[in-house]
Amino acid sequence: MPFPKPVFMYQKEEFKELMEQFISGEITPEGKTMLLSMLDNPQYSEELNTIFRENYDSVEIPTVSPESTQKFMDELKNKMNASKAKEPSVVSLFNWKKIAVAASILVAIGIGTFTLLQKKDQSPVMVASKTKNDKEPGKTGAILTLSNGSKIVLDSLGNGLIANQNNTSITKKNGGLVYKAGKNTQIAFNTMTTPRARQYNLELSDGTKVWLNASSSITFPTSFAANERKVILHGEAYFEVAKDKKRPFRVAVNDMQVNVLGTHFNINAYENEANVNTTLLEGSVLITEKNQNVLLKPGQQAQKQKSGAIVVNNNVNLEEVMGWKNGVFYFENASIQTVLRQLSRWYDVDIVFEKGIPERTFEGEIQRNLQLSQVLKILEKNKVHFKIEGNILRVMP
Repeated sequence: MPFPKPVFMYQKEEFKELMEQFISGEITPEGKTMLLSMLDNPQYSEELNTIFRENYDSVEIPTVSPESTQKFMDELKNKMNASKAKEPSVVSLFNWKKIAVAASILVAIGIGTFTLLQKKDQSPVMVASKTKNDKEPGKTGAILTLSNGSKIVLDSLGNGLIANQNNTSITKKNGGLVYKAGKNTQIAFNTMTTPRARQYNLELSDGTKVWLNASSSITFPTSFAANERKVILHGEAYFEVAKDKKRPFRVAVNDMQVNVLGTHFNINAYENEANVNTTLLEGSVLITEKNQNVLLKPGQQAQKQKSGAIVVNNNVNLEEVMGWKNGVFYFENASIQTVLRQLSRWYDVDIVFEKGIPERTFEGEIQRNLQLSQVLKILEKNKVHFKIEGNILRVMP
């Protein structure tokens, strides 16, 4: 005859279950109240300490101590209290970057098949176990089309001189391209294209730096004219423009033009997104489109809608805008369609929606260096299911 479980063993299992429900966004108001009371109980602080220690052999995390555990519990309580004001339809994704140590709990309570690795002086990085039909995350890579039409695949090229066009050298340096104009240069146009699951950066001949997101392209002169600097963008890019009062910098995006002197800004102009969004981080930009002129201040975003109207958003979340460049998917009240469009570009998959997919809204951040199956495991905690079939990601209720 089996012995009954001690009362505290049941309480520990209930604690783990409530933690799992909170992380997945499925916890009820009653469950949240119960979990908060448990977090105030010192015996569960010791339980968290035990979880950390039990998993230390397979999970390399910072030194476990009562102080670090208590710090995590305090942060978790603050997160829970802050989430009370949120709509129940909003699904909170766990914030790996800001509370990285808490990911060890995911291993302990069995959410996904994840392993945590930590290199010296680096934050923990999550690595998923390989599964059948899994997809690798995107990486650095692009195709450079020269003025004569020849193409250079940049993915595996080593550092050094790649080409010389009309006295302008093109060099690969530290994983990006650098253009340097010499004397008596003649203008020629190049195009850099990033396929899905690739991103790249380059430095133009004037010193302007450009980061190109996946599924994007930029056309630019190898050296700029004496009176202006102009490039053409499709997709998404972040610019840090070198100052030059005599030569304004212009980005042409469809029928819209972004005019700057020296500034930092991001343009998201994917054709399958609802708006063309220009977000200013530093300096000022003037956006012109037919008879419209919009001057942006830092922290503002100009949203060009399908109708052609330009609306200014004063409350833009810069972390969300810059998430792709900073190595994360960052979602704020994002629909499942918005989430999956980003996954499609980064993992090179086509999305197929089955009938009956519930409307869900996501917020939080997920690292962009995870396997696709690992990202889907997080999303699946929210009553949406996925199946990877080659390059097709099928979404099922």
